[in-house]
Amino acid sequence: MGSYESELKEKREKGHLVDGKLDITLIKYVCQASPLTFKKAENIPHFFKQVEILNTFSDREVWQFTKFLRRRVFSADELVFKQGDSGYGFYFIVSGSVNVMSDLGTKTENPHGEFVIKLGEFQYFGEMGLLEDFNRRGATVIANEKTVLLGIFKPDLEELIEQYPVVGAKFLREISLVMATRMSQLSAEVIQLTKKNNELLAKVNS
Repeated sequence: MGSYESELKEKREKGHLVDGKLDITLIKYVCQASPLTFKKAENIPHFFKQVEILNTFSDREVWQFTKFLRRRVFSADELVFKQGDSGYGFYFIVSGSVNVMSDLGTKTENPHGEFVIKLGEFQYFGEMGLLEDFNRRGATVIANEKTVLLGIFKPDLEELIEQYPVVGAKFLREISLVMATRMSQLSAEVIQLTKKNNELLAKVNS
């Protein structure tokens, strides 16, 4: 069974229309963003105020950005993308949660590999799928429960940059910083593991 992302990419390549585009008029967005508005489920302005990487965006810039997002509801155990898929999009978790799984070459009962981490509301994932032209997904992401995601995909990002270059540049800068931070954390973990490994070898050889 294919993943949502691979099926979406295939449809786009065949020239088929892809539904799910988030289309909020400016008037509706302003009304939802008002502090006098009662926070309803999936209130997009309130949601994005809680998302760290959009903290530098003005309300108008967030509205412009949302015009290029696609909303999708996933059922429990539904695949968002699979390890090895060609990366295509970046996702925000509006509600629910996803499990990140990775095939590390070890034996496991789960066909998608070992559990790595659970991500929930206001978190995001998939940035390398936008930033690298020939990126392959390093892990599988599966909905842990009924989950609503907002995704932006490579063709949508290109349109965003063309129509709103300032917003597009700010978004690319923010996800680049996310990648840099995650790579730094990974490097630190590798250094610590190497240090522990060397200490164990020293004890064994002493």
